[in-house]
Amino acid sequence: MLLAFAVIVLSLIGSSNWYSIGIYAGGSWIGRLLYPFFHASVVHASLNAWCFICLMFIYDIKLTRVFVAYIVSVSFPIDTLSSFISFPPLPTVGMSGIVFFLFGSISFEVRKKLYYQSWMLFYLIVGFFFPNTNAWLHLYCYLCGVVFSLLNYPITICRKK
Repeated sequence: MLLAFAVIVLSLIGSSNWYSIGIYAGGSWIGRLLYPFFHASVVHASLNAWCFICLMFIYDIKLTRVFVAYIVSVSFPIDTLSSFISFPPLPTVGMSGIVFFLFGSISFEVRKKLYYQSWMLFYLIVGFFFPNTNAWLHLYCYLCGVVFSLLNYPITICRKK
């Protein structure tokens, strides 16, 4: 709750220079470490905070998983990928990378797995059609979350007797 509140307050403060706190090819490490906590608008911050709080309470996500999500989102290989893929012209800000990692990490905890994965595929694809959305970051974090889920929640196969 405190993190979500801090994110919304920081969105009210804003920043005059997104290049100092955003993630982009050739960006600084301080910007890479801070970008999840700043948002382009209050609506952006509120949506991310709402998703984050829902995930935390519905799936009882521990702080260690949130820390792993943070590490994954700040380690996005934008410098390497920018030579192959085009990214939005503005630096990326927001905690949606953390949220998408958490979405991926609960992949095998949900009851309706196919339904859930279908909606997540839809959200990921739609993200590529919005010009200022870093959909590659969302995809990277989501897939890392799925791998995290596979490693921590092995799939059990029931055999017929």
